[in-house]
Amino acid sequence: MSSQQSARSLTRASIAHAALGLIDAAGIDAFSMRKLGARLGVDAMVIYRRFEDREDLFDEVVAEMHRGVDVSGLPWEEPWPVLVRAYGTALCDALLAHPPAVLLFARRPVRSADATEWAVRALLKMADEGVPSPDALQVARCVNEFVVGHALAMSNQDEQAKRSGRPEEGSAGFSVLAAAAASTERGGHFDLGLTAMIDGLRRATLPHQGA
Repeated sequence: MSSQQSARSLTRASIAHAALGLIDAAGIDAFSMRKLGARLGVDAMVIYRRFEDREDLFDEVVAEMHRGVDVSGLPWEEPWPVLVRAYGTALCDALLAHPPAVLLFARRPVRSADATEWAVRALLKMADEGVPSPDALQVARCVNEFVVGHALAMSNQDEQAKRSGRPEEGSAGFSVLAAAAASTERGGHFDLGLTAMIDGLRRATLPHQGA
């Protein structure tokens, strides 16, 4: 395929996919339109025919990350707490598939058809189950911020592990805290936190359901 044919075949989604791959490989600080063009086999100016600027491209990269969530495959037939928990877990998995890009995701809204589909369908379902849409939106925001915050904390876990300075088992400094940390899986608290949050949010919305 010639570079001209290659340029014509590029879409916003395909460019964002390549940009995400570049960020995964080199980090956000090393990203440039020139490097992205080289990765795609086109001049960098071709990218500007699809995007207004770098920020517009990054918006699409964030949308590409969210496309890692299979919205249609979520358990829509289950009660809303089960659905929201499944979404939170899927979103966390999608973000942690691209650790170097998590901060990018955290700093901007997601503007994509699948994100809108998720939000609209979730709010309609929660309304059907007795949760007014303004309250449902607050629930969604709480869960989203918990998930993104956890993903941020876990996105540099290798560096954190190296710098933790955890004492060796059997050493004088191996306290009950060190023993507890050694016996738990890093990131294993996510399920506990997400479950507790959603249970609390469910109880907080019960008055609207006649309880």
